[in-house]
Amino acid sequence: MTGRAKARPLSDRLAVLSDAVPAANRRARECEVEHRGVVAEIARLTDAVTNAYADGDEARAAKASKQRAALEQGSLREAEERLEGAHLAAAKAEAARGLFAAEHVDGLLAERLPDAVGAAAGAERALEDLSRAHARWNGVEAEAAALLRLAGRDTRDLPRFPERLATLVRDARHAGDVSVPPPTPGGLAMVPVAREALPANGASSC
Repeated sequence: MTGRAKARPLSDRLAVLSDAVPAANRRARECEVEHRGVVAEIARLTDAVTNAYADGDEARAAKASKQRAALEQGSLREAEERLEGAHLAAAKAEAARGLFAAEHVDGLLAERLPDAVGAAAGAERALEDLSRAHARWNGVEAEAAALLRLAGRDTRDLPRFPERLATLVRDARHAGDVSVPPPTPGGLAMVPVAREALPANGASSC
């Protein structure tokens, strides 16, 4: 048994039940195709009977009529039963998945808590990394400008930090005291009271 199976047995069981739903629906569609094929063949034979009688060909009409009767009494009934059974199986698969989720939702959510906490922490780290990267860029840009001025060179050729990204940095800095909750019920209760402030613009922590 894998480590993931040990850690998330309910989720693994739900995955099995979820996989059964499209499989059952595919089988139902296959049965619908088979049923339509039989119905179409019966319609074709009905036309054949009619045309044979129109041509005055009793033997050909009797043959087509016999073939149609065989389909109506055998293949059509079997196709209808298969189709009904496939629809029932699909409904049962849907119901089993829903029932399992309803009975085990708390356990299923608990199995996702580590991922939820990791996702929230990752979002906070991304905000911090963005602000630190901007501060580092500004620091290097200031050094380059100072060297140019020292050498009597024009600093107007130095590129500017993209304004759209600078806006994101400012927004991230303003949100520096906002913690991201894990995306699970009760996640807000896990948010710490305060977070370490993001570095100020131009001050590098690197």
